[in-house]
Amino acid sequence: MVVNNFLPSPAKSIRHKYMAKKKELTDEQLRFILGDDWQWFNDEILTNCFCTCEPRELRTIVDYKIALNKFNDVELTGKCNHCGGPIGRYVETGESEEYLKRIKKLDFK
Repeated sequence: MVVNNFLPSPAKSIRHKYMAKKKELTDEQLRFILGDDWQWFNDEILTNCFCTCEPRELRTIVDYKIALNKFNDVELTGKCNHCGGPIGRYVETGESEEYLKRIKKLDFK
């Protein structure tokens, strides 16, 4: 069997295509997108993430990264504040006209 090291495996290329459509955001950029909803985001989104650790309760996401996906929705990936395991949160910002106007003003380079 001949393996061509110059071509990515199908799984890698699919993941790469998906990841390439995501844009990393800073806290400041997310604050700009959310506007007056920034405090709600801190109080209700960051502190209400589901983790499978025991006891099963809502947890806070810490050490998180922020990304904007191809649907203009925000994806958070980080760690559970209780067990340190991987945790994520998805916020449908792409469905809000107000958020979309602000997203379009961001300069991604």
